[in-house]
Amino acid sequence: MGENHVTKATDALTGISRRTKSLVALPLLASTMMMPSPSFAQASSAQASSADADEQLSGEIIVTARKREERAIDVPASLNVFSGTALKDSGVNSLTDLQYRSPGLNIAVSGGTSRISLRGVGTNIASGSASVAVHVDGIYIPQLRFALAEMFDIDRVEVLKGPEGTLYGRNATGGAINLLSKAPGDRFGVDGYVGYGSYNLVTAQAGVTVPFDERGGVRISAAFANDDGYTRNLNALGGEIDDRNYMGLRLRGRYDLTETLTADVTAQYSRDKGTLGFGSSNNPDSPVYASLPPQRESPRRINVDTLPSFIGEGLLLSGTLTLDLGDVTLKSITGHLDYDTDNIADVDGSGGHIGYTDSTATNNFFSQEFQLSGGTPGAVNWTAGAYYSRETSNSRGIEIDADYPDPTPYLYTDQSLRTGGRSYAVFGEITVPLGEKLSVLAGARYTHEKQDAESSFAAPLFFPEPIDTSGSTKDDAFTPKLLVEYRPYDGGKLYASVTRGFKSGGVNLGTTANTYKPEKIWAYEIGSKNSFADGQFELGLAGFYYDYTNLQLRSVLFTPNGIIIEVNNAAKAPIYGAEASLVARPADGFTIDANAAYLNSELKGFVSPVTLTELTGLPLPLSPKWSFTAGAEYAATLGNSGKITLRSEVTYQSAVYFPQFADIDRERQKGYALLNANLRYDLPGDDIYVALIGRNLTNTTYKQQRFYFAGFADIENYGPPRIVEARVGFKF
Repeated sequence: MGENHVTKATDALTGISRRTKSLVALPLLASTMMMPSPSFAQASSAQASSADADEQLSGEIIVTARKREERAIDVPASLNVFSGTALKDSGVNSLTDLQYRSPGLNIAVSGGTSRISLRGVGTNIASGSASVAVHVDGIYIPQLRFALAEMFDIDRVEVLKGPEGTLYGRNATGGAINLLSKAPGDRFGVDGYVGYGSYNLVTAQAGVTVPFDERGGVRISAAFANDDGYTRNLNALGGEIDDRNYMGLRLRGRYDLTETLTADVTAQYSRDKGTLGFGSSNNPDSPVYASLPPQRESPRRINVDTLPSFIGEGLLLSGTLTLDLGDVTLKSITGHLDYDTDNIADVDGSGGHIGYTDSTATNNFFSQEFQLSGGTPGAVNWTAGAYYSRETSNSRGIEIDADYPDPTPYLYTDQSLRTGGRSYAVFGEITVPLGEKLSVLAGARYTHEKQDAESSFAAPLFFPEPIDTSGSTKDDAFTPKLLVEYRPYDGGKLYASVTRGFKSGGVNLGTTANTYKPEKIWAYEIGSKNSFADGQFELGLAGFYYDYTNLQLRSVLFTPNGIIIEVNNAAKAPIYGAEASLVARPADGFTIDANAAYLNSELKGFVSPVTLTELTGLPLPLSPKWSFTAGAEYAATLGNSGKITLRSEVTYQSAVYFPQFADIDRERQKGYALLNANLRYDLPGDDIYVALIGRNLTNTTYKQQRFYFAGFADIENYGPPRIVEARVGFKF
């Protein structure tokens, strides 16, 4: 049995995944674009600057990581920022690809589950709350699969490292990732591309900006991607495995309702039918019950008797009202997400028909945030606000088996789960200058969260009646922040910060109910950001230490009474590390960039529920000790014949663990390196270009996820092989 069995059929009973049914409509989305106004709000400097991001150093891109516009190099924190243009040209299709450009970030996708770790802070709980908060256009996304699907028409992506317990709050103990889509400009324009590549890959993206008048306009964009999948099914059933099959549509609008009131809206629909991450197979080197007949000929050639199927359908709606009161700005940010999934997977880990799972889930989320801010550059700046969110989820997973004790197909398990959660928070942050070169920031957030869940577990052959359980938790947290910033010279700054992070506890539901504690983290960081030679060189350095306590870890136990899945708290896990980043343009058209991270994490006070052994000293899941990325880009104008751009990059990460805490040696992925490159030629006039993109050019085979259960299964999932794509793009 594989991850889909453990997480979609059984892990549904482990923790409360805070999803909530929205009962509040968003009439703003339907009305704001129709209201009259005498003036027009120009596109913000964030969009204006990043539109030309490929002509700038990364530190010059305007970001909103701290809920206000500022240059990336001015943010006193570890921040990686990527323009949408740079990501598209490099063939980065999703956040999963972004981990190879941002050391310290690790994303594992397997079947219908996703996990994110940042600087060692993450989770191995498939259905629990994330430790890294992902936002799309300012809206928190509780369903990671929605955010990790294809990225399209992106203005920029911001990866903010370290706990963000003040401005971001919930589920940001590891940090935050912000995806910002392109906003409409003030001129009509059309842009996009079509592509063809390995495994019959066909891609297409297009966007059009339509200004209404001087008051505002809309941008409509769409994306399509489809291929045959890079894993071949040796079974006579055939079919596509690890394939892309995605369609997305987004409307982004901006309108000046009055001279002081501006409305921004986003409506995004996506339908993902791809099976990336479903090409799991049983390791033939591990002796398990399902070893015969063998399932795997190679990681790319497997025998699957039940063809995987996945459908993820989502609708994101967001609306932001910004009222400029002169020295004070008031914002109202409303978000709503519906995301439904349905997936089928072969879970027996063998080449013969034993069992498969069919899992469905409906997830609903609503949030409302109010922000009040004021101040001017160089003077006192402050932000205060209140936040509310509500989530609900209903899921069901069944397993059809054809094994002991009945050799004919029968319903082995039938499990359902309903969860609900509410979160309330108030927060504030103020920056006070103490002279021309020194400033102090102080902030705090108070959070109250409540979660409840109820489940029903049925195994008709073993239990005459379903087992019903329920439980709930309430958690409160105060998360302060203190930051000192010193600017000893023009273009340079030093900073030191202390931050508190928090993630709520939850409920284990099975034959009985019990709870686990909230995670807490104190983070200490010192760093320096520098810009030299009129901005042609940028250097960032950071060192950090985390006091990480009560971290939540999931274990899977196979007992005579069946499968038991529980989340337990480890006593603590100190983490320390260092990061460095460099961007340089030593000559016209030539750019060098590099990012490196060192990370040391260590579990303490945790006994494996599986082996009952002390695991002190084990690194945290998905936490490589060393990781780096280095790239070089050269762009040259060919007189009147256009422009050519060449970029190559190499990424490396050392060994990581994918622990189920059963056999540490088997749950280890050795280090590996990936080589990517792209070549682009812009025709004269810059309206049309052709590009060739190559990823994993050395065709390195590496694991993205692993689930080892002693004597039962050793399911492995591998990352994409070499993929080459040719594109023709346009902009008018």
